[in-house]
Amino acid sequence: MSSNGPDDLGERIAQAQAARAAKEAAKRKLEPDEGSLSAGAYALRYGAEFVACIFVGGLLGYWIDVFAGSKPWGLLIMGAFGFAAGIRAMMRAYRELNARAQETSQGSETSTNGTGNE
Repeated sequence: MSSNGPDDLGERIAQAQAARAAKEAAKRKLEPDEGSLSAGAYALRYGAEFVACIFVGGLLGYWIDVFAGSKPWGLLIMGAFGFAAGIRAMMRAYRELNARAQETSQGSETSTNGTGNE
């Protein structure tokens, strides 16, 4: 064995880490920055998600009514489940937006208080 083995391994690890960091940076560059979305974009996204939940629930209920012959009950019950799923999706979106806002505000606090004088 040669004495340059560990140094060679360290160099390979450093090269692999640099290559991985470059790949992640390129990947982040390609992904859209969700922090730059406007309030209208958020409203459109979550509004469409809410309506889709209700629509899918109602459609499934109607389909159950057609095949089971239970005329209004499948539509009513599955529509209610769709509404509940829409409310749940809005609650999840609210928590997600609050977490993102807190991350943003904490990031700006550390950049303004980064002087080291406390």
